[in-house]
Amino acid sequence: IEIDPGTAFGSGSHETTKLCISQLKKYIKKDTELLDVGTGSGILSVIGLMLGAKHVIGTDLDPNAIIATDENMEANGISKERYEVIEGNIIDDPAIKNQIIPLLPEILPHMKINGILITSGIINMKEQAVKDAFRSLDGFEIVETTYQGEWVSVTAKRVK
Repeated sequence: IEIDPGTAFGSGSHETTKLCISQLKKYIKKDTELLDVGTGSGILSVIGLMLGAKHVIGTDLDPNAIIATDENMEANGISKERYEVIEGNIIDDPAIKNQIIPLLPEILPHMKINGILITSGIINMKEQAVKDAFRSLDGFEIVETTYQGEWVSVTAKRVK
């Protein structure tokens, strides 16, 4: 995999990225439609497609992320038909620092039954708050929690 993050986030060396890659390896199937929120350099999108995902949509607030993702897709021989990258914000409140918790009720209705949501970028002291947020919603079931250093990834499935 060739990744040049440019000025976007995502070289692949951070623990949170490694946690997501590990989970993608477990859950990507040939019919997977992948949404990469906060795509940065597009590293997780590239890996998802290389693991066999059918199509990826990446989103990011940073216009440099859009450029970096396009360049990294091209560097890895991935055609434009297999991915789309969009500049935009799913949640419009700039005061929200932890995007995962408010994102959960927004993303749940857009997931297929048995769809998998892989979250990362969670510092260990916030693990319980993220798990409580999942459990507060009727429709998610936590299937796995993984750790690397002080970072946590919570993987959940939509059950309803």
